[in-house]
Amino acid sequence: MLSSPLRRAVGSPPVKRLLQRVYDSYFAGVSGDVRLFSGIYPDFAAAQAAAPGGRPLGYDNPASAMRLAEERHHIFDCDYPMLYWAERLFPQIRRVFDLGGNVGISYYAWRRYLSYPEGLDWLVCDVPAVVAAGERIARGEAAPGLRFTTETTELAGTDLLISAGVLQFLGHPFALFDQAGALPRHVLLNKTPLYEREDAATLQTMGTAFNPYHLFNRAGFFARFVQLGYRLVDTWTNPGMGARIPFHSAYDVPAFSGCYLVRD
Repeated sequence: MLSSPLRRAVGSPPVKRLLQRVYDSYFAGVSGDVRLFSGIYPDFAAAQAAAPGGRPLGYDNPASAMRLAEERHHIFDCDYPMLYWAERLFPQIRRVFDLGGNVGISYYAWRRYLSYPEGLDWLVCDVPAVVAAGERIARGEAAPGLRFTTETTELAGTDLLISAGVLQFLGHPFALFDQAGALPRHVLLNKTPLYEREDAATLQTMGTAFNPYHLFNRAGFFARFVQLGYRLVDTWTNPGMGARIPFHSAYDVPAFSGCYLVRD
């Protein structure tokens, strides 16, 4: 244990500033399979403006596009609440809109456990580099019904929207609902950073790129869906998945959240 004088020294403003500079330098240059956060900003645009140079923003680049491709045949603990509801909903679902579905990772992984309805149309919406990778992979695998798009407007008329760990990466995450017209009846969300503080933003690095990143106030997040006509049916947490923000621990998200919403 640290002695009291040493704890005071480590906690002093000069030492904190030094440690912050060391971490900022590490954050700006670290590579590989990492997931780290830096800073708290009043909004998404401010977080984006603070991104270090030298690397792209987001997934629309070849290195970032393939980061999750090898996960497409794996089920993780956090997937099971989504699978629970998908199993119950799929008999009445004809079209899935998979927002930020990467190369179709949920499509491939879930079919090991679910029986997809005949003629199911599974549309993944993602950035161009990811869509190109997904279409290339799908040509080499049996993937009936799996399609890709870059257009969020294709949400209109969908039966089920699924999205896991994506809304926080969008500059205006509710814009696609406001513009959709015919909203999906069912919404399944997972791996979303909800907490009790005010809305804020941080910056994430995934080794290949930087991402401005929303932190959502829980009550405000669900209030937006209520305004859109949705009713909250179920919520859950994703233990072991969260956001730790060095030097800003008051904004840490210990566990991400998921939910099922329906329009009656």
